[in-house]
Amino acid sequence: MFIEEEDDEGGGEHESKERWLVSYADFITLLFALFVLLYALSMESSEKVNRAWTAMATGVGARPHRGGIRPDLGNTGAHGIDSGNARFRELGQVMRGIQANLRKFPNSGVSVAMDDRGLVISLSAARFFQSGDDTIAPGQLPVLDEVVKTIEKLDNRIEVDGFTDSVPIHNQRFKDNWELSAARASTVLRYLLDHSALDAEHMSLAGYGPYRAVAANDTEDGRALNRRVEIVIWARQSV
Repeated sequence: MFIEEEDDEGGGEHESKERWLVSYADFITLLFALFVLLYALSMESSEKVNRAWTAMATGVGARPHRGGIRPDLGNTGAHGIDSGNARFRELGQVMRGIQANLRKFPNSGVSVAMDDRGLVISLSAARFFQSGDDTIAPGQLPVLDEVVKTIEKLDNRIEVDGFTDSVPIHNQRFKDNWELSAARASTVLRYLLDHSALDAEHMSLAGYGPYRAVAANDTEDGRALNRRVEIVIWARQSV
């Protein structure tokens, strides 16, 4: 005689013992996607790799930060910027003002962007300086004047940073790329002070030489991108 056993809970359905397969399948899919992404990134230039990692970090709720990634600490807008911060909003308006004022200068050599520090105004060394020199090209002074006109009333902390490519330099004026990058940053900083009412106590400069590159140095286009002076207008007064 066959007797069917009742469920312990009074005839309810048995819980599946293979639910772990769903989680396991998800894990394998994600792992496969990760390796595909890593392979794809290995085939691109360092500039594209940085953009890809930034996009991926933003997509998972993290903010790019110097030296790595940090969790998002607030409401973010484009590029992980804290859109709720009044100073970020103000600098966004400044950025749009610079872009509008520079439309009359085709190939101005100036690019602007926002990151987690604030507003970054990048001056292409290929346009603003002769090779191995720290004197601003006379033809670029009207361009720089438009930048100065837009930022001169700000009371934010401003940092002027100089960068070079990886090609070694040694001439009668500069011993190496460190000195050249610092000298170019100093020239731009002094121009800002001489042609505006910006407070010198809020200003600082740094020379990074060939380090902190934004593109690969194995092509001329990449080296041109790395040769630059950045005017960083901080959204926060203290960091």
